[in-house]
Amino acid sequence: MRNRRGLLVLIVAAIIASLGCTCPCISMLPLPGGDPMCQEAPYSPPPETLQESDLVGTWEAYYWGDSVDTLIMRDDGTFKQIFYDPAEDGYRYETPWNRWWLEKLPDGAVRLHLAGARYYPDGIETAEGEGVQSYGEPNPSPMPFFDPFAEEGVFMVGELVLQVRADSSGELLLHHLWMHHDGGFAIAGCQREQFRRVETP
Repeated sequence: MRNRRGLLVLIVAAIIASLGCTCPCISMLPLPGGDPMCQEAPYSPPPETLQESDLVGTWEAYYWGDSVDTLIMRDDGTFKQIFYDPAEDGYRYETPWNRWWLEKLPDGAVRLHLAGARYYPDGIETAEGEGVQSYGEPNPSPMPFFDPFAEEGVFMVGELVLQVRADSSGELLLHHLWMHHDGGFAIAGCQREQFRRVETP
């Protein structure tokens, strides 16, 4: 059950490869007739006036089945992550109130850093690695992730890093980085690559 997303990605990759498509940014392309939220990808950088207070509230992301990933962002610079997957024997992970901060990049992009948060889009096993990979070796090494907007590698050891983006209506969203350069696949739906705000203070 924990490897369902990985299996889906492999199947979709095989289908796309058989069709001769090698575009590394396929998950960023809109699909005709697909999820309306996906039609806007790859979205825009946030306004230059973005402040920490603009991210305060409750955000949710959905990856597979009934699993839900929740971020509760407070204006004191702390947050809580709660991940719940009822299909995995009621698996639940909850951080204490940890620190979060923004990193502004030269091109106007903004990254959100969440200390102690986990990356769940690729499954529970990857999330519990907390940004490192061991392959059975005694000294685990940092796991490289890819920022599809800044087009560069990022390490997330002991933290979760998200890109702050805006849709066409100006609504902010928090976009996951990718496990690999070729990212995910739009055919699987873009919503599992992003948090959307569901509650404001």
